[in-house]
Amino acid sequence: MRHYYILLDDKRISRHIEPENMNIFKTPFVRMPPAQVLDIHAKIDAEFTDWLPLSTSQPLLSDPMKRILELYNTEARFKQVYLVNRKPIRQELYWIPSVPSIDGISEQTEFYAHDQTLKHLVLDSQKVKDHYYFRLSGVREPYFIVSLEAAESLLRRSLNGFRLQKLEIL
Repeated sequence: MRHYYILLDDKRISRHIEPENMNIFKTPFVRMPPAQVLDIHAKIDAEFTDWLPLSTSQPLLSDPMKRILELYNTEARFKQVYLVNRKPIRQELYWIPSVPSIDGISEQTEFYAHDQTLKHLVLDSQKVKDHYYFRLSGVREPYFIVSLEAAESLLRRSLNGFRLQKLEIL
């Protein structure tokens, strides 16, 4: 049976990167231009990690991370975002991912009654067996899920900014 992990922000990293305008993340992916510029304020010691969670629902991926993850889901789409810091002058290429959602939750998944957020996530092995990088439909949380194979590929290349949380699968 394949193992799966949620890609989560590594809170141990202090990035010190603040976007000037968050409207970029409010536009639906299909209406975004193929490339755009996002002005940011970043301290001189800012860490431009491979997984960059500037928005609560939409992380940005570095070019090396994007190149790996697109191999694990050929239906995933990506749009360029250039992060530009004016002082000190610095420009970095990142990608906004649009990853297909699948119905992969099992009947053992538990939700909180008051807001229908996840209490305990359990994946259905039959529903996710042919998937390596995806999002879940039917849940409010914007989780990005990777298989063990995809996770190992990210870790072998020493990519950073994320942590992996193992999921239960039945």
